[in-house]
Amino acid sequence: MPEEQDVEKLSEEVKILRKTLNELMTSFELVSRLAENYLKLMNIYAQYGGLGIDVVVPQIRHDPIAREIVRILFDLKSANISQITQELKKRRGKASRNTVREKIQYLSSLNVVEEVDGEKGKGYALKKEVLNKWFDLIGIPIKFDQTK
Repeated sequence: MPEEQDVEKLSEEVKILRKTLNELMTSFELVSRLAENYLKLMNIYAQYGGLGIDVVVPQIRHDPIAREIVRILFDLKSANISQITQELKKRRGKASRNTVREKIQYLSSLNVVEEVDGEKGKGYALKKEVLNKWFDLIGIPIKFDQTK
């Protein structure tokens, strides 16, 4: 009898230890992925001198207005020409609807921006592919559905 109880106790303790070990392994895997992503970010930072969206869209690296419009659309999710112009004016001190319209056309030609239905008619948003590349680059496992 006492031996059976000892075996049962040991069996239960082994189960608890296995569960704890599995939890530790899961935690270790998470920490390992975080460290890997951190090193990846540091490498990108060292290579490009920053972690801006222009790393994903290198064509806008030397175009401060286009870069800022991309940042605005990243922050606002979607906006029309007037909203983008207003936000650009807040951030840069000046902005023109014509310039914003030209830059939006340029970004559309680069497949960075797409036209979407907004609250006040036609609006613009970053393409899902650009967002996916950005999140992939910085190590966040988010994927946007490609269907509408």
